[in-house]
Formats: sequence, structure tokens, C-alpha cells
Amino acid sequence: MEQVISFLTELAQHNYKEWFDAHKDEYMQAKNTVAEVAVELISRIAAFDSRMQGLRVEDCTYRIYRDIRFSPDKTPYKIHMGIYVCAGGKKSGRAGYYLHIEPATDTYFICSGLYNPTKEMIKSVREEIMLSGAKFDAAIKAAKGFEVDWEGALTRLPQGWKEGPYSDYYRLKSYIIIKSVSRSYITAPDLAQRVARDLKPTQPFCEIMNRCVDYVLDEK
Repeated sequence: MEQVISFLTELAQHNYKEWFDAHKDEYMQAKNTVAEVAVELISRIAAFDSRMQGLRVEDCTYRIYRDIRFSPDKTPYKIHMGIYVCAGGKKSGRAGYYLHIEPATDTYFICSGLYNPTKEMIKSVREEIMLSGAKFDAAIKAAKGFEVDWEGALTRLPQGWKEGPYSDYYRLKSYIIIKSVSRSYITAPDLAQRVARDLKPTQPFCEIMNRCVDYVLDEK
């Protein structure tokens, strides 16, 4: 993964087409390395979460090219790479497990849960918390080393939801538990094994999230 980190670091400093085209071979090497990690990671995660069985690399990895059509930032390339092992693939809207590599900002993390859900899914999760808040909270606390990602959360309870022992969770807009890791963690030869091992305790939380999504999709 050292080559991946090196490429992404250089890309962040030279984020324009001419440089990228001149270093396309380095990009392909980085892409292939991440794909190899993804293959192993899918297999290891599927061993403890059967929802992830049958996923392919292309279901769990992303294009390097940014969509700049509606963005004031016109840099053409992402400066990070990630692997999202998610039931039904990255576009399914379901909960899953994610590895993030962004050396330019020294940002490396793993996380589990439901990112950017629809309003209907948020409502479904809030109903789950209302009915089974203790189990929801226990699933989070069982994932040692992970913390709830409160970024973007509401500053007060949403309208129509009452205060209670677990009502703070109603304020979340994404339901993610996250753990920061180091560069040395990313470059370790057993990266996929480490990530799967560390994410395994988050499976009960991820399963709760996916059940909440199931309720929404089953009603359509």
C-alpha cells in the first residue's frame, strides 16, 4: 500500500489531467493494489456477515474521477481511495463496511453503518431506536474502539420525537460508527485481515441498520 499512498500524495499536489495522463501506469498499479485488498476484504467480511456474499470488486470500489458538473471545485480527481463492502453493492443504499485512505490529509479510517440514508430510512432507524434503544446502544458500545460519527447531526431533537434515554441518536443524519487508524496500519502486509478483524464487532450494529433499510424497501 506504500505505492498507493505515494500516488495519492502526488495526485493531491498535481490534480490536473496532464499530470494524471503522464502517470497513468502508477494509477493503474495503485488501483490494482486496492482491488487485491478488496477481494480479500470482501471474502473476510462475508465470513461474518452473510449479506456481503457474492460481491465483486467493482461493487465495492470507486472511480478516481470526480463529478465536477455542479461543484465549485473543478479539480478532476479524487485524492482518496476507499473500499465499501455493502450488501447489494455501493449503490444499493444499504449499510456496510468501509475503508478510507487519504494520505494528503493524513486521514485513514474504517467504519460501519448507514451513510447518507433517505428520509424514509432515517425515520425507520429512529423508530428502531424508539422501540429498541437499549439494543441499539449496546450494539454501538460492543464495537470497542469505534465512536459514533456526529458530523452533520442536528443540534436539537427533530420535530415529533420525544426525549428519552437514547433520544440523542435521533439527531443523527447518518448512522456511522468510525475508528481512525494510522498510516502504518494501512501499509501493514495483513491489511485486509486487520480491517476485517476490527470491523467484525460492528456487525450487530450494521445488521440493525440493514434491517431498518429492509423495512423501508419492503414497503415499496
